[in-house]
Amino acid sequence: MIPDNVMEKIIHVPNEAEYMEELQEKLTENGFVITNFSKGGVFYTLLRIVVHGLLQLKQLGVQIVNSAFMVHCPEEWVEIRAADYAKYRKEGIPAKGYVTVYRRDYSYPVKIKKGHPFVTSRNTDGTYYTFYAAEDTVMPEGVSEYKVIVEAEQPGAAYNVEPGAICETLVYIDGYDRVRNEEGWIVESGTEIEAIESLRQRCLNSRAENARLNPDRKLKSIVESISGVVTADIDSQAPRGEGTVDIIITGAEGTADETLIQKVEEAIKEMEGSYGDYLVKSAESVKQDFELTVYIESGIGITGYEEQIRAAIMDLMDVSKRKELNTLYRDAIIGKLISTIQGYKKTDITVPAADVIADKGSVIVAGDIQITVKNIS
Repeated sequence: MIPDNVMEKIIHVPNEAEYMEELQEKLTENGFVITNFSKGGVFYTLLRIVVHGLLQLKQLGVQIVNSAFMVHCPEEWVEIRAADYAKYRKEGIPAKGYVTVYRRDYSYPVKIKKGHPFVTSRNTDGTYYTFYAAEDTVMPEGVSEYKVIVEAEQPGAAYNVEPGAICETLVYIDGYDRVRNEEGWIVESGTEIEAIESLRQRCLNSRAENARLNPDRKLKSIVESISGVVTADIDSQAPRGEGTVDIIITGAEGTADETLIQKVEEAIKEMEGSYGDYLVKSAESVKQDFELTVYIESGIGITGYEEQIRAAIMDLMDVSKRKELNTLYRDAIIGKLISTIQGYKKTDITVPAADVIADKGSVIVAGDIQITVKNIS
């Protein structure tokens, strides 16, 4: 938003009481026959309705002036303004991958219809996630285990669950023994709908797509417009020899799956051969464990605090919300807990023992999180 002291010079929006007093004085000066402006009076009420409408128009004018500049545009107007830049908010992507169905009796074929529901076990807050078979699948006779392609019920990174999390079928399967999403089950990672600030920044960077002397910026702008790409890092310093460029992409979970890499390769085809030899590759995830002792004010129960703290750490490490993906500062952990945990007093951080700075092209993601909660003495 344009700073208030600047906007005040463009459009002055007075206080309602001051505006009422100002109009009453002007009416009196101009010999208006009605002089009773007491609160509760008919004319006072009519005048206040007029004043309220005029103030609303002025406030609308402030919004319109702000919306004329993408850098100042109010959040609720950004999507509308982005169309002028030929940019649109990236839709969220539902996670897609394979669930393995195991059968005790596999002496006959079994059909699993499109839409067949599979669910995860409930997590600590009672939430579970549903996945549906993405196509009709026939488990052949004589096969005890078979992979079924499934898609998350809705978009979101929360559906990128750990191996073994999908463990139940809501509709019985003949000869069924168990189901499980095995290691490497994800084909396409789920992502949230693009944040408004990300869309704003892409619009501001859009002129880079017309760049002729700075192909790195053009590449970055094109790649980051693809749903599923959180950020792109362009290494044009001849990483594989003269004329080579590496495009390192980060997905919702840090690493980018093969489907996302293929999307990027398709998007940059028009630039191949014009600027150099491109290689699209995934960023490398670096798991960071946490071991914290968090102290809450004395005299209150600590039940439920562990889950709150864990959720706060996971939010801090959310790839889509971070600007520096290869750094983790201990002060950021403390700052997050101060701002989100009621009754927070202090934290002893055992792991990480120091600030963490990974190599370029790496993304620090949350590993094992161990939390001890105590009342401060």
